[in-house]
Amino acid sequence: MTKNNEIADKPKTTFWSKISLRTKLTSLSVALIALLLAISLAGTVALLKTYLQQNTDNLLLQTGATLVQEDPLTIEERLATSEVTLPPLPSDYYIAFLDPQGRLYLGLVAAASKKIDVPNISSFNIVFVHSTKGIPFTAKVPNAKDQKMEPWRLLALPAADDSGSVVVAIPMAQNDALIDQYQVIGYSFSGLLLFISGLALWLTISSALRPLREVSLAAGRIRKGNLNERLPKIEANTEIAKMNNSLNEMLDSIESSIKSRNQTLERMKRFVADASHELRTPLVTLRGYAELYRKGVIKNKSQVDDAMAKIEAEAIRMSQLVESLLALARLDNDATLNIHRGNIAEVVDGVVKNMKTAHQKATIDVVDLEGKQLKQKIFFNFDEAAMRQVLTNLLNNAYIFAGEKPIEVAIGIVEEKLILEVIDHGSGIPKQLRTKVFERFYRSDNSRNRDTGGSGLGLSIVKLLVEGHQGTIVADETKGGGSTFRITIPNSQKVN
Repeated sequence: MTKNNEIADKPKTTFWSKISLRTKLTSLSVALIALLLAISLAGTVALLKTYLQQNTDNLLLQTGATLVQEDPLTIEERLATSEVTLPPLPSDYYIAFLDPQGRLYLGLVAAASKKIDVPNISSFNIVFVHSTKGIPFTAKVPNAKDQKMEPWRLLALPAADDSGSVVVAIPMAQNDALIDQYQVIGYSFSGLLLFISGLALWLTISSALRPLREVSLAAGRIRKGNLNERLPKIEANTEIAKMNNSLNEMLDSIESSIKSRNQTLERMKRFVADASHELRTPLVTLRGYAELYRKGVIKNKSQVDDAMAKIEAEAIRMSQLVESLLALARLDNDATLNIHRGNIAEVVDGVVKNMKTAHQKATIDVVDLEGKQLKQKIFFNFDEAAMRQVLTNLLNNAYIFAGEKPIEVAIGIVEEKLILEVIDHGSGIPKQLRTKVFERFYRSDNSRNRDTGGSGLGLSIVKLLVEGHQGTIVADETKGGGSTFRITIPNSQKVN
């Protein structure tokens, strides 16, 4: 039952539905033009017939009114001497004077050719003549020679005393030939006009539908994975322009969604890879000491104390590593910074004091950009927690490589931009490695970083936090030896 319903609900494919939109529009337009041309031609032919008939009737009436008063015996002489002037009749006509019974008294014939077949009007007696009421009429009457029926326009008028009648007849063949010729010309011209119109419509509709073909082609390319594909932008207030703009906006949204999804997947993969890579070493160490203890290798108190100290160190290192990984994950997810206006010099001073407390042998000075002791307050828009972490990571990094050598933190405003420099006088960073130090888990000296608990994530976190402030950070060489990390933050941060 369900299958039958599905078959019944399936739309039927008709011949018309298989035809392209361009062909449909062109066909309908050409059909409409053909109909209008046919109506116009039919109306024109009807008007022409009416005009020719009215013209013929006027000639018949004028001629009849002139001849009905004339004597059939003298009419030929009077016409020859121009005593009687007839209206401008066509080249072919027939005038007959009849008796009351319809017998011919006199017949006058005019023809463009040598011979004309005159109509047989022997039935036009006085009674019939009176029945026409002096109104021109069309009739098919037999020729006097071969009785062939021919159309004539006739006027029959009785004499004043009903002593006879006058019949004026003009053949319809000339008018019919003129109408037929006009129809041939009209149909030929209409056919030519229809062909030109059809061609023009085909080209116009093809041009108008070109954007739809571009949409189809673009959809095909997008289906193949080219998400950068866009439709041509049309600067107009047309339906096609609106459609293109709407589709482009939709494609922008789709591309943004897919990029966001891909970035999320990439961040997840990178986080898992980073975590598995870095947690492997401390976990192996912890497992190794646990196995040594289980197997009885570690027996006396000094060995146990040494093992516990190393296990504690690795646990602390793992804790720091996890915190760094979580910080990177939050930054990768575009965590929003809490921007406020504050005294950046006060934040720097607080971080430096904490650093000196943790490393009592460290020598750290806070100076301005000219190297003089900083005494003034510097207000700027920044995230205090983020800047504390940036400074802490940079100072820890400087202490690892500079040891007890002096470290300076230079700070100032240049062209409405915050400049912050952490300067050490340690071993420095080779020029070719100055961009690599911001990569995750990169260590310029693996042995030293392992011993000091470094994970290779500190500078990566610094870089992401600085970029979150729309700023930049670069590693440079300190004059006389060492490294200088320079942070530049523009004054474009919006206060939350």
